[in-house]
Amino acid sequence: MTSLPANRAKTLKEAYRACEVKPLTGENIARYYVDLSAVGNTVAIEGVSTDLDIHEPGEFNTILFTGDRECGKSTELKRIQSQCENPYRVIYREYDWERDVNESEYTDIYLLFIKKVAEDLTELRLKFDAKLLDSFKVWFKEVTQETEASVQSSVSLIQQRVDVSAIFADRQQLLDLVKARGGHVRQLIQVTRSACRTAITRKHSKIWAENVTYALNQQQFDFEKSTPGSEYYTKLPEVGIEKEITKDERGQNLLFNLSVLEYNGNSRWNYVNPLVKQSYGFQQALESIQGNP
Repeated sequence: MTSLPANRAKTLKEAYRACEVKPLTGENIARYYVDLSAVGNTVAIEGVSTDLDIHEPGEFNTILFTGDRECGKSTELKRIQSQCENPYRVIYREYDWERDVNESEYTDIYLLFIKKVAEDLTELRLKFDAKLLDSFKVWFKEVTQETEASVQSSVSLIQQRVDVSAIFADRQQLLDLVKARGGHVRQLIQVTRSACRTAITRKHSKIWAENVTYALNQQQFDFEKSTPGSEYYTKLPEVGIEKEITKDERGQNLLFNLSVLEYNGNSRWNYVNPLVKQSYGFQQALESIQGNP
């Protein structure tokens, strides 16, 4: 039988602090970690270390490490980190601690990690592999050009109608409206008009950030009112993952009320309206599907 540590909590205050729900790090891994391999399958966890061991220096690999919410993924990753710190240079980042995931684009993740890699290389007095760095620059330039082109085309829709510097207190307010439109022209015009009305009502000389926030919130509330029930929200995270809406009645209703938008290019695909993603119903459905993969 495993011996228990001598410094366990002996008062309610100590017990409260000891039962804090967060990933184990540092000395707390040795202090609190319990091996549950006798009652659970740990092959997947052990397999991560195996995959790292069988790769030669310079070889690349991507490992997707998933599991139920609060099942101990971060603690296990911290253990793997501690085991790998001697043979490898480990760069550990928790993205949701540094950025709001709901307000992020996938390019933000790449930028965060490339920044951290650059900091580590500087600390080690090393430099990026020139070929790898050039490849990243070319790829990122292509991605940002596509994004900038999309944003600029949306901005031009408003610039065609109003003098942006005369109407908006700051250009950022216009960009915030553009990012929330999901590529839908009518929605962009509607929320811009609503922001104007709000600014007038509040006796503002220009559209301020609070006017944009209010207009977007009102549009979000309209979506919530037009979504019949929770059973519809359960479909939305699936759309976000599959990039496709079902052709049944619920799916078509979500397309009709614009909770789900349709895009085309090389192929047709669907995605959740950015404003709907902020709603309580969507967040609840997302948490549910993340907790029951």
